[in-house]
Amino acid sequence: MSKQPGIYSDIGKDATDLLYGDYNMQPPICYHFNWLDWSLNLSGGVRASVPGQEIRTLLKFYLPYQRSNKVELQYLRDYFGYTAGISLTKSPLISFSGVIGNGFFNTGADISIDAETDILAKCDAGLSFNTDILTASLTLSDKADTLRAHAYRQIQPLTHTGIAAELMHQFSSKQTTLTLGAQHSPFPFMLIKARAASDGSLATLFQHDLLSRFCLTIGAEMNVMDAINTASLGVSLSLKV
Repeated sequence: MSKQPGIYSDIGKDATDLLYGDYNMQPPICYHFNWLDWSLNLSGGVRASVPGQEIRTLLKFYLPYQRSNKVELQYLRDYFGYTAGISLTKSPLISFSGVIGNGFFNTGADISIDAETDILAKCDAGLSFNTDILTASLTLSDKADTLRAHAYRQIQPLTHTGIAAELMHQFSSKQTTLTLGAQHSPFPFMLIKARAASDGSLATLFQHDLLSRFCLTIGAEMNVMDAINTASLGVSLSLKV
């Protein structure tokens, strides 16, 4: 097992990627055209590695939700990793995060500060356990209002078959939600995912590699407990260069 604990966003990442990654989720601000909502996001980075350590520089750019435009520097080595970033806006957010651990047990924190007002915008903390059988994590976010427990189990690596669970509790609303999900690749170029939550929300995703660099994703979501019972469908095309 690697001695590098990764970065803070790696805590619970296997489970959150299975449950929420690539689903039909638009940012808070997106373009509207009749019944269509759409947005554009670009990301890229440069990686430099030497024995025992790694440095990454990342750029993330979103349209029209420019609040998420960001430049980030990541530094990873044995037993610790940290990141520093700044959003590319008129009122930038400066973020710092750090993780310490040995790969099996990791713990860390993530904070963001509004550079214009010097107000603490985010303060999250988390810990994770990583074994060959199960990956588990516990995080506290939204300024100590949301507690999440994640678990991920890889069943068959060759077919990317796995299951995940999330138990979330919000202290302000006293609401607890359990979400379960699974994924499977029937073919090397295809991925199918689905999830269901105790609040009635259901989602499914179909992902297909069209060519070596293009990936088509189709996702659908609905809530069976919603009185209006509306469903949403999303399509995205990604290009890897």
